[in-house]
Amino acid sequence: MEKGVLLGKGMTADVYVWGQDKVLKLYKEGYREEWMKREAAIGRKIHEAGVPSPDVFDIVEIDGRKGIILQRIFGKSMLAILVKEPWRFHSFVQQLAGFQQKIHQYSIEGIPSQKEKFSQAIALSSGILRDKTKKIIDYVDTLPEGDSICHGDLYLGNIIVSNDKLVAIDWSGAYRGDPSGDVARTCLIINSPAIPSGIPDIVGTMSAFPKWMTCRLYLNEYIRASKAKLENIDAWMLPVAADRLRARIPGEEKWLMEIINKRLKQLKLFS
Repeated sequence: MEKGVLLGKGMTADVYVWGQDKVLKLYKEGYREEWMKREAAIGRKIHEAGVPSPDVFDIVEIDGRKGIILQRIFGKSMLAILVKEPWRFHSFVQQLAGFQQKIHQYSIEGIPSQKEKFSQAIALSSGILRDKTKKIIDYVDTLPEGDSICHGDLYLGNIIVSNDKLVAIDWSGAYRGDPSGDVARTCLIINSPAIPSGIPDIVGTMSAFPKWMTCRLYLNEYIRASKAKLENIDAWMLPVAADRLRARIPGEEKWLMEIINKRLKQLKLFS
């Protein structure tokens, strides 16, 4: 079978139509095969656990590039819908929080642990963090354990509205751990100075509904649904910021380092 129409482009892969009810996530050159196989295995486990996510099928090679065949989720992302229907912004942020809280109720074995994932990612950014690297990794060890399934990159662009149901896509950063860290990551994404690629109209929406207010709405809804504590979410902000450095998203490094330096200074004051 040949790949069909291009559906989307990402930093690590392009997504194409594959037959009538599947998609091909075709990884770019240089992406390590073991990472792809690991992502496929994690995605399969998460789907089999009952989490609203795409099923995972075969691993294939097309034009010298490796890819994963996934279930096609028909619909549009919340972020794409907002381009034409910005009045749904408030509702979508609330739905994001509630949906994420439901995901956190699932737990499975056989996927990376939160502390393992964060420590590895932080170590990979040691060229930027320098002597801060060990301090942050040591701090991660002091944080609570957990056994919830965490998406690791959940925001409006990774949630598909399909027949009035929500389905989370792109589970490449998933792990098992304390859901407070997953919530802190979503807060960081909401507050990021980076502009979503290919969706310029959303900038107007975000300026009309400030990011800090969006984050507050999201947190209030998540805390209401889960009974989580704000201080526990806030405690994960330092390693979450350090973990996100590895993505090298244009416009974020200086902002992330400001967060990291501020948090490290606070730790020193209270130690």
